[in-house]
Amino acid sequence: MVEDRRTVVAEGAIVALATKGARGLTHRAVDQLAGLPEGSTSYYFRTRSALLQACAEHLVARTLQAMGPAFKEGTQITLLELAELAAQAVCAWTAEGGSLVLARHELLLESARQTELHQTLTAVTGHLQTWLKDRIAELGIPAAPERAAELIACLDGIALAAAVAGQTNEDALARSVMRVVSGLLAEP
Repeated sequence: MVEDRRTVVAEGAIVALATKGARGLTHRAVDQLAGLPEGSTSYYFRTRSALLQACAEHLVARTLQAMGPAFKEGTQITLLELAELAAQAVCAWTAEGGSLVLARHELLLESARQTELHQTLTAVTGHLQTWLKDRIAELGIPAAPERAAELIACLDGIALAAAVAGQTNEDALARSVMRVVSGLLAEP
């Protein structure tokens, strides 16, 4: 089955952001990294802004996919299941050399100057935060909104640190995430 060209370009853009940084994200670099003929990226995404937006949208889709089936409204989970889900997500973000988390941080920096990009990234963070807040509240843990925001920040920091350090030991990473989730969500 032939993969959608736009998806191939978006994947190439994620790789470009992760390996070359925002300054290295060019149409030509994406063509090369995606194994596409020269000019393919600019055919689908004429401007750099359009390419960044496509990358952000694809990153959002991959993030939601990494969260798995537990990431549905009305899903009740235990604290242990929440910690395991967080560990699974962080491991997915740091897989493949940490390309997802590195690309995300490059996009976050770019989004400080691009409103549409900022809105795309903020929407998924808000959706994740709402879902997490609801799960924390269901567990009877007080200050659910604050703890959800803190947990997302901690998980993001763990993922970024692991990606930058080239940490590949998923078991150690998962244990670290489990400790942070358990500690942050422990009853006061």
